[in-house]
Amino acid sequence: MKAFLRVILNILEIHVPAVSIFVLFLSMFLQVVLRYGFKHPSPELFEISSYTFVWTVLLGAALANRYKNHIRFDIVYNKLPRKARLIIDIVFDSLFSILLLISLFPVVKQSIWYRIIKSEVLGIPWTYLVICLPLMMILITIQNGLSVYRNVLELLKRPVKSSGE
Repeated sequence: MKAFLRVILNILEIHVPAVSIFVLFLSMFLQVVLRYGFKHPSPELFEISSYTFVWTVLLGAALANRYKNHIRFDIVYNKLPRKARLIIDIVFDSLFSILLLISLFPVVKQSIWYRIIKSEVLGIPWTYLVICLPLMMILITIQNGLSVYRNVLELLKRPVKSSGE
């Protein structure tokens, strides 16, 4: 089960954003070529780049959270003893996960509602654009849960595996 979860997390946090950023750069490159090389801009490529940008940023945020590489003001935090840092991490990861879980249902509900709005050119429902937000929330909650688990084990002096496995 652990290996299966890791594979799913890797697909959603690494591979989907990688494909998304590839499509983003390809569509942007083609936009430039069409606009300036052939004097024929493509609104379809603009929509594709907009969708892929949102997916890349939000799923990239989940990946940054996985490796704790997000921006933090940690000047004081880094000066604290390891035990105090573990407690702070446990508290903040738990609180943030609780907030994400509380807001998850309304966000999913709103994301599904967006199916009635379609993109201007391609006619793609906005649900496909905004569904990555609840997906990011779920991924961050899972990663925070794993982080809290590892931190509690370390606090209790039990062996801990690294977060980047």
